[in-house]
This record gives sequence, structure tokens and C-alpha cells, in this order.
Amino acid sequence: MLAAERALRAVVLVGIGLILLTHAHADWADLARRVAERAGLDPSQNVTGRLISKLAGFGPRKAQRDGGIAIGYGLLEAAEAYGLLRRREWGEYLTVVSTALLFIPEVQELLSKPSLLKVCALVLNIVIVGYLALRLVRRHDDRRRPQP
Repeated sequence: MLAAERALRAVVLVGIGLILLTHAHADWADLARRVAERAGLDPSQNVTGRLISKLAGFGPRKAQRDGGIAIGYGLLEAAEAYGLLRRREWGEYLTVVSTALLFIPEVQELLSKPSLLKVCALVLNIVIVGYLALRLVRRHDDRRRPQP
């Protein structure tokens, strides 16, 4: 299940990255405004308006940078998915390390702007790292035990 989740993330991130790179000069604020209106949302409301105003400063350079980051992170997620799906030990190690490295920015974000979704994401990532780390430790211990 974890491999499928990582594969889905990889597809979404690479897709977003490609869109950002190929449409770097798009007017993201105008696009968000039109999507909000089609979805029946009022673009002048607080949440929608804030999102649109943030996108107004999203220029070509930032789109290219963020697109490259999204593709890179998507490729990392794809490697994790492959390793987990094929039950490779390196896939588990890669997932433990890459997910654990995200604890720091996740906690910082949670402390600056707390939300239930952020708490759930952090707890889920802690469970994933704990589960995989426990599996790796058990596998290592099983290898060290003398065989009868």
C-alpha cells in the first residue's frame, strides 16, 4: 500500500513539475480565478483570495524552480515506490531516510500554522518511518542470529 501511495505521489509531482516547466509564463492568478469561478467559489473570499494573491507573484523563474523541484522529488518518490514494490531493502532505507528528513519542515510548518491536516500528515509519516525502521531492525537481527 505504501508503494502505491509513493507511486501516486510520483505521478502527481512529476505531472505538476512538467506543467510548471512547460507553462512557466502562464498567468497562474488569472487561471486560479477562472477555476474558482467555475467551481462556484467567490474569488474575493478570504481563502480563495489569498491563494490567488499568492499566485500573482508566481513568475516564470519561480515556476521553473518549483517545477524542477517537483520533478526531482517525484523521481525520488518513484524510486521509493519501485524499491518498496520490489521489496528491496534499499527501498525501505530510502523511504525511512527521505521521510524522516521531512519531519523538520513539517514540525516547523505545524508550529507556524497549525491545522488538523498537518497533524495527521506528521503522525502518518511518523508511523511509516517507525514501521519501516522496525522492519529493518528485525531483518538485521534475524541475519545476526546463528542458524541452527
